[in-house]
Amino acid sequence: MSHPSPNTLGKRYALDGANLPIVASFPSEHEYCLLPGRKSEPGIIIVAMVAVCISYVLQFIAGLVCLRALWISRRISTSSLSKYLVFHTLALATVNLAGLVTAIFSFQRMFGPTRLLNNDLWTKRACSHGDNEEVPDQLFVEDHIFWEAERLHAESWKLALTSDVAFGMSGLLTDAILIWRCRQIWEFTLFSRPNLIVIVPAFLFVGSVVAVGFSCFGHFRDEITSRTYFATTLTLNIVLTSLIISRLWRCKAQLRKMFGYGHGDHYSVLSIVFAESALMNAVCSILLLASSICKSGSMTSTMGLMLDVWIAITPAVQACSNYLIIYRGARGWFGSWSNDATITNTSTIDFRTATSHTIIHDNIMVEV
Repeated sequence: MSHPSPNTLGKRYALDGANLPIVASFPSEHEYCLLPGRKSEPGIIIVAMVAVCISYVLQFIAGLVCLRALWISRRISTSSLSKYLVFHTLALATVNLAGLVTAIFSFQRMFGPTRLLNNDLWTKRACSHGDNEEVPDQLFVEDHIFWEAERLHAESWKLALTSDVAFGMSGLLTDAILIWRCRQIWEFTLFSRPNLIVIVPAFLFVGSVVAVGFSCFGHFRDEITSRTYFATTLTLNIVLTSLIISRLWRCKAQLRKMFGYGHGDHYSVLSIVFAESALMNAVCSILLLASSICKSGSMTSTMGLMLDVWIAITPAVQACSNYLIIYRGARGWFGSWSNDATITNTSTIDFRTATSHTIIHDNIMVEV
């Protein structure tokens, strides 16, 4: 990185990134002045780190539980779907692990410049801007310290890009399996064409892929690209969640119509709806978009750090949402494994194909 020429003195230089001050050069060719910039509250940083650690520990445990359930289910299912889900689980865990490791190193590099720019090498005295405006009691540092800070920040920028790519990939994997689950639930409906129900989600998914590509160039900090991605994936999650919940409620209504009140209540249990519809992921996406919109432009307040927190824990939340769906499948609670809540192509009750815990009615095989 080249040093500024003398004619650039008096212009403001910013160390762009989290928790970094704004630095300006002043009339000396070998000194730089620290101006008020983004400040971090130590308590908030500690809370953020604890939240991230807890979320990733829970994700790790959920991933192990899913892999164990899938390993057991392979003895029952001859379908290649279980193998795909194993691959999906491993891919999601790998992507999130890569994102976490690079985020940790990026975090360390980001705070490297902060340590350099806040040590005893600073001297305090009055100075003036390029427009001769007096700024009393500013801090100055030698230029070699400043450029060392910039070098560390450049390294953190590269690591942050890798972390952001992992973040985007995690979101896409989550959306993909949610679309698949929605199609499974709506199978043999709409004139036996379940693909019709996922047309709109498929277009939104393509939009998410494009938004991820543009957002990664801005490291999820640029207001236009990042908010476009957050809004697109949030819309997709809301659409899919609504479709899944509406289908579950329809199953409940059909059972009650045929067998009376009290049947089908398990379709309205909060835990079932929560797991099947990936509601946890939708809630996290709402908070992510809200913090992105509400944060100040200079990222000087708690809201700026909240955005970083939600960005950090969102991959873990997305993974847990995936694992809940995969775990239910591996345990034989839905789909072709146990015929629970599986849409079948029959309109009569057939006890020869039903298990001891299932019946078939009105194109729906459900557990009773």
